Amino acid sequence: MIELQHIIDLKKDVLSRETYSRNPINYSEGMADDQKDRYIQYLAEQNHDLRLTSDAMNLVLEDFMAQMKELNEQMASMQSKQSDLEHQLSAERKLRQSVERKAQSLQEKLDFANQERFGARRQKINSKVKKSAPDRQKEKDDYDGTDDTLRTDSVTANTPQEVKESSVKERDLSNRPEGYKTMGVTGESIEHPSDLTKVPGRIIERKMVRVFSFRTFLREECFEMVHYAEPGQKPKWGYFPSAGHPEVITKFEGTKATPEFLQAIAYEVYVKNVTFGLLHQWLSDMGMTISKNTLRNWLKKGKKYLDELVCVLKSIALEKDSIVNCDETWCKVRKYDHYKKCYIWVLVNKARKTAIFFYENGSRGRDVLTDFLGDAELKSIMSDGYNAYVFIGDELKSARFKDTVHQVCMSHAKNKFVKASNQGGEPVAERFSDILKEFFMKERKCDDSGFTSAERLQERQSLETKELLIELRSLLDSELSKDSEFRSPYYTEALNYLNRFWKEIFAYLDDGELPIDNNLAERTIRKLTTQRNNSLHYGSDAGVEMAATYHSVIGTVRLHGSSIWNFIGTFFKNIFNGCRDYVNMVPDKITLATSQC
Repeated sequence: MIELQHIIDLKKDVLSRETYSRNPINYSEGMADDQKDRYIQYLAEQNHDLRLTSDAMNLVLEDFMAQMKELNEQMASMQSKQSDLEHQLSAERKLRQSVERKAQSLQEKLDFANQERFGARRQKINSKVKKSAPDRQKEKDDYDGTDDTLRTDSVTANTPQEVKESSVKERDLSNRPEGYKTMGVTGESIEHPSDLTKVPGRIIERKMVRVFSFRTFLREECFEMVHYAEPGQKPKWGYFPSAGHPEVITKFEGTKATPEFLQAIAYEVYVKNVTFGLLHQWLSDMGMTISKNTLRNWLKKGKKYLDELVCVLKSIALEKDSIVNCDETWCKVRKYDHYKKCYIWVLVNKARKTAIFFYENGSRGRDVLTDFLGDAELKSIMSDGYNAYVFIGDELKSARFKDTVHQVCMSHAKNKFVKASNQGGEPVAERFSDILKEFFMKERKCDDSGFTSAERLQERQSLETKELLIELRSLLDSELSKDSEFRSPYYTEALNYLNRFWKEIFAYLDDGELPIDNNLAERTIRKLTTQRNNSLHYGSDAGVEMAATYHSVIGTVRLHGSSIWNFIGTFFKNIFNGCRDYVNMVPDKITLATSQC
């Protein structure tokens, strides 16, 4: 209202200025008095009408301004509601995109599961076939009732055709071995000759027929103890063997079992992954009365001596300038009235063929591995990217391990791109996996050629390797610069993994002794994963620590390529005979300790 009144005043001022220079007109000049009165009356009436019209216009203007104000308020309210709706629409759009990505991820997992239903692709045999056989079931699934989708490849493939003579390639017999391995048992065989006097006719030929027998039996032995007293001394117990009987009581210290019996139950539990329940059932079926807890206690007695051996193996694995691989796996441990997810670590030294398992109350924290390493001056330590990022990375960058090279397994990076290609349907991911595969192929060629560390370093620093590295880096930067909104989550994970651990993955190129992957630790710790599937859980922390000790010895013996059965038996026999030279009882020196005891 005030604004319109101001506009009207301005217009009146302009009109007044237009008529300001004119001389006023005297309309009553020459009129009689009565005419002037009538004229004045007329002007008064006109003025009254104009005033009424002005008042009416002011009232209309006030109503109009009130309506305008109400409309402005409604417009402001509508704008506020529009802003709220826009915010809601934006939130719903983001939620819809998130749901679409999750649905895409679930669909990719479903597609991958359908592809891997009858085994992974890597398990299929790569047969040299020119053209795969048509799949009729796939033709039925792809057909939707239209002619465009109708395929009859499988039908036409089975129609009778003219038989063509195919040239059969002759077998190459130049690489046939000169001889074949035959069955046998280490040691001398027991021969059972025939009584030739019982032959009813003439003897034409004689030969030995091999038969393998396996006898497993339990036998209880009793040693008579004599309580006697020598003159002037206190009474005591003693065993005095008779002729043809054992010279000493063949009982492992702290148990009622012989070293051979302890060897058997340790092999059953920690090599064959037999649970204590099944082991107890097996012994009970053979007629032995014993509890499962007693079997555990006997294995604990053996663990006491194996712990001393593991300390020696640890000092060997953590020698100065050693190259080690580490990994961890989870296990379920019973904690009084509940179960807890805990973790067992493994550290492998390939050069010294040593594997050490350790368990620090099931922790997976940063201090577990660093406390185990202590003040070891390692040349490098390799792990996967998860452990590198969460548990190891910051500690190895500190002054304590400033000279230790931290590596990340390239195999994990390659597997992520393979998953992004197969499961995520990303075509560029296959190119990443192919380039990474070239690095592995070059390492395999070095292994087959028996290259030394210097020759391997020269090959790693070759122009061909640098070209592959440049191509991989350029491809990675190009893919990271693209919009990631509609990128598969598996592909995003693979790209971020390679970019994050680029330096650690390719650290092996600067030294000919460093490994390219962490497969050694993966294979070593796999034994625990299979045992986890069989035993389901450990009864206590002590049970996990005992498993870590036994598996440390078993893993080390396996790396040496020796017989685990023979090593465990020889070790317990040496301990029974009083040998405590643990330095010479490691897998590659135990024969020396046996001869000295």
